[in-house]
Amino acid sequence: MSLFYYFIQSIPESMGLFALSLAFARVPLRWGRILIGGAILSIISYIIRALPVTFGFHIPIMLFLLFIFIVNLTKVKPSSTVLAVFASFFTLALLEYLVSSAFFAYTHMEPNEALANEALWAKVGVFQAAILNLLALSASRFLKPIRGAWRK
Repeated sequence: MSLFYYFIQSIPESMGLFALSLAFARVPLRWGRILIGGAILSIISYIIRALPVTFGFHIPIMLFLLFIFIVNLTKVKPSSTVLAVFASFFTLALLEYLVSSAFFAYTHMEPNEALANEALWAKVGVFQAAILNLLALSASRFLKPIRGAWRK
Protein backbone atom coordinates (compact mmCIF):
# COMPACT_ATOMS: atom_id res chain seq x y z
CA MET A 1 0.00 0.00 0.00
CA SER A 2 1.32 3.43 -0.86
CA LEU A 3 2.37 5.80 1.88
CA PHE A 4 -0.53 8.17 1.16
CA TYR A 5 -3.25 5.53 1.39
CA TYR A 6 -1.61 3.91 4.39
CA PHE A 7 -1.69 7.11 6.46
CA ILE A 8 -5.17 8.12 5.22
CA GLN A 9 -6.42 4.88 6.76
CA SER A 10 -3.97 4.36 9.60
CA ILE A 11 -4.05 7.71 11.41
CA PRO A 12 -7.85 7.75 11.97
CA GLU A 13 -7.74 4.07 12.95
CA SER A 14 -4.91 4.68 15.45
CA MET A 15 -6.80 7.67 16.81
CA GLY A 16 -9.87 5.49 17.28
CA LEU A 17 -7.83 2.84 19.02
CA PHE A 18 -6.26 5.42 21.33
CA ALA A 19 -9.63 7.09 22.01
CA LEU A 20 -11.37 3.78 22.69
CA SER A 21 -8.61 2.75 25.10
CA LEU A 22 -9.00 6.06 26.93
CA ALA A 23 -12.78 5.69 27.01
CA PHE A 24 -12.51 2.17 28.44
CA ALA A 25 -10.06 3.54 31.05
CA ARG A 26 -12.62 6.27 31.86
CA VAL A 27 -10.36 9.12 30.80
CA PRO A 28 -11.97 12.20 29.20
CA LEU A 29 -11.29 12.32 25.47
CA ARG A 30 -8.96 15.16 24.46
CA TRP A 31 -8.85 15.04 20.68
CA GLY A 32 -5.68 17.10 20.28
CA ARG A 33 -3.72 14.56 22.32
CA ILE A 34 -5.54 11.71 20.62
CA LEU A 35 -4.57 13.08 17.19
CA ILE A 36 -0.90 13.36 18.17
CA GLY A 37 -0.91 9.91 19.80
CA GLY A 38 -2.67 8.36 16.80
CA ALA A 39 -0.18 9.92 14.39
CA ILE A 40 2.77 8.66 16.45
CA LEU A 41 1.30 5.15 16.65
CA SER A 42 0.65 5.18 12.92
CA ILE A 43 4.19 6.28 12.04
CA ILE A 44 5.77 3.68 14.33
CA SER A 45 3.47 1.00 12.94
CA TYR A 46 4.49 1.93 9.39
CA ILE A 47 8.19 1.72 10.28
CA ILE A 48 7.78 -1.68 11.95
CA ARG A 49 5.74 -3.04 9.03
CA ALA A 50 8.47 -1.90 6.63
CA LEU A 51 11.10 -3.90 8.50
CA PRO A 52 11.90 -7.47 7.46
CA VAL A 53 10.11 -9.02 10.44
CA THR A 54 7.18 -11.39 10.73
CA PHE A 55 3.87 -9.92 9.57
CA GLY A 56 1.81 -8.88 12.59
CA PHE A 57 4.85 -8.07 14.73
CA HIS A 58 3.63 -4.48 14.88
CA ILE A 59 0.61 -5.49 16.97
CA PRO A 60 2.40 -6.35 20.25
CA ILE A 61 4.55 -3.24 19.80
CA MET A 62 1.41 -1.10 19.37
CA LEU A 63 -0.17 -2.72 22.44
CA PHE A 64 2.91 -1.87 24.49
CA LEU A 65 3.21 1.69 23.15
CA LEU A 66 -0.45 2.42 23.78
CA PHE A 67 -0.05 1.09 27.31
CA ILE A 68 3.03 3.31 27.87
CA PHE A 69 1.26 6.39 26.46
CA ILE A 70 -1.79 5.97 28.69
CA VAL A 71 0.20 5.17 31.84
CA ASN A 72 2.49 8.18 31.33
CA LEU A 73 -0.18 10.67 30.24
CA THR A 74 -2.94 9.77 32.69
CA LYS A 75 -3.41 8.74 36.32
CA VAL A 76 -5.00 5.40 35.37
CA LYS A 77 -3.59 2.36 37.17
CA PRO A 78 -1.45 0.08 35.00
CA SER A 79 -3.78 -2.87 35.61
CA SER A 80 -6.77 -0.88 34.36
CA THR A 81 -4.73 0.34 31.40
CA VAL A 82 -3.87 -3.22 30.36
CA LEU A 83 -7.57 -4.14 30.36
CA ALA A 84 -8.53 -1.01 28.43
CA VAL A 85 -5.85 -1.50 25.78
CA PHE A 86 -6.67 -5.18 25.25
CA ALA A 87 -10.40 -4.43 25.12
CA SER A 88 -9.86 -1.76 22.47
CA PHE A 89 -7.65 -4.07 20.37
CA PHE A 90 -10.25 -6.82 20.66
CA THR A 91 -12.91 -4.34 19.54
CA LEU A 92 -10.75 -3.29 16.59
CA ALA A 93 -10.17 -6.92 15.55
CA LEU A 94 -13.89 -7.68 15.78
CA LEU A 95 -14.75 -4.53 13.85
CA GLU A 96 -12.19 -5.36 11.13
CA TYR A 97 -13.70 -8.81 10.76
CA LEU A 98 -17.27 -7.53 10.60
CA VAL A 99 -16.55 -4.66 8.20
CA SER A 100 -14.42 -6.72 5.83
CA SER A 101 -16.90 -9.62 5.87
CA ALA A 102 -19.78 -7.27 5.11
CA PHE A 103 -17.75 -5.58 2.36
CA PHE A 104 -16.83 -8.87 0.67
CA ALA A 105 -20.38 -10.18 0.97
CA TYR A 106 -21.83 -6.99 -0.52
CA THR A 107 -19.31 -6.53 -3.34
CA HIS A 108 -18.61 -10.22 -4.08
CA MET A 109 -14.93 -9.29 -4.44
CA GLU A 110 -12.07 -11.57 -3.55
CA PRO A 111 -9.78 -10.29 -0.76
CA ASN A 112 -6.75 -10.13 -3.10
CA GLU A 113 -8.75 -8.11 -5.61
CA ALA A 114 -9.86 -5.62 -2.96
CA LEU A 115 -6.37 -5.27 -1.49
CA ALA A 116 -4.96 -4.56 -4.94
CA ASN A 117 -7.28 -1.54 -5.26
CA GLU A 118 -5.57 0.74 -2.72
CA ALA A 119 -8.06 3.59 -2.97
CA LEU A 120 -11.04 1.30 -2.41
CA TRP A 121 -9.38 -0.52 0.48
CA ALA A 122 -8.41 2.81 2.08
CA LYS A 123 -12.06 3.90 1.89
CA VAL A 124 -13.08 0.71 3.69
CA GLY A 125 -10.43 1.45 6.31
CA VAL A 126 -11.60 5.03 6.79
CA PHE A 127 -15.18 3.79 7.20
CA GLN A 128 -13.99 1.31 9.81
CA ALA A 129 -11.98 4.03 11.57
CA ALA A 130 -15.03 6.28 11.67
CA ILE A 131 -17.02 3.51 13.35
CA LEU A 132 -14.18 2.96 15.83
CA ASN A 133 -14.12 6.66 16.72
CA LEU A 134 -17.92 6.69 17.12
CA LEU A 135 -17.61 3.67 19.42
CA ALA A 136 -15.05 5.61 21.46
CA LEU A 137 -17.42 8.57 21.76
CA SER A 138 -20.27 6.25 22.77
CA ALA A 139 -18.13 4.38 25.30
CA SER A 140 -16.97 7.68 26.77
CA ARG A 141 -20.57 8.78 27.13
CA PHE A 142 -21.70 5.58 28.88
CA LEU A 143 -18.57 4.99 30.96
CA LYS A 144 -18.54 8.37 32.62
CA PRO A 145 -14.99 9.80 32.49
CA ILE A 146 -13.27 10.56 35.77
CA ARG A 147 -12.33 14.20 36.32
CA GLY A 148 -8.64 14.88 36.69
CA ALA A 149 -7.59 11.66 34.98
CA TRP A 150 -5.08 13.45 32.74
CA ARG A 151 -1.68 14.41 34.10
CA LYS A 152 -0.79 18.07 33.62
